[in-house]
Amino acid sequence: MNLCRQCLAVTESDLKVVKLSRTYPKSVFRVFDEHHLERVWKWRNQAHIRINMHNDKTIPWHEHLSWFESLKQDPTRQFFVFYQNDRPIGVLNFSGLDTEEPEWGCYLGEADIWPGSGLLLEVAALDYVADYTKAKALYAEVLSFNQAVIKLHRLFEYQSLESRDGGVREGKAFEVHRFRYPLTDWRQRRQNILKKLPAQIREASQLIDFEQELL
Repeated sequence: MNLCRQCLAVTESDLKVVKLSRTYPKSVFRVFDEHHLERVWKWRNQAHIRINMHNDKTIPWHEHLSWFESLKQDPTRQFFVFYQNDRPIGVLNFSGLDTEEPEWGCYLGEADIWPGSGLLLEVAALDYVADYTKAKALYAEVLSFNQAVIKLHRLFEYQSLESRDGGVREGKAFEVHRFRYPLTDWRQRRQNILKKLPAQIREASQLIDFEQELL
């Protein structure tokens, strides 16, 4: 009898996922490999992405290949390609995974994507580090003119750290805003944070998955 109840529960859960997947996008994060090389290189060199990077220069192909070779040999970094309904649309990456406070970054390389994809990246980043690593907090840096991402971090209730000088772009000085999220806070607040988001984001967040083994 207990076995039947368990089977029924699994069936109902599967049906819910199927129903959600018909309405909301499935977000799958796949480990970056050589098949993604050219696509990610083209994404990274788009002007609207470069402008928000610490290094805003165009990346030559040979440097991109060298970076990839370095990435493959570095267990402290993880680089995912964000698939939305099996279509690659962006990047989610982590560094310092051997520390208690790894850093994350992301970008969306495609324009015609599901509204709210940036919010799903925020959820995915926190969920990954909370569920798949032994880290105690998640760290992020955002250039001061990237107001959209700064607003997202504040919406998710990151702790704001002291900013530092970033340099000069196009004759204007800018700062690097620094953020930190204790993962004990995320585990406690996750449901309340999701309640602040549009209903479709809450539903789509149930369809986030990482194709990789636990660290």
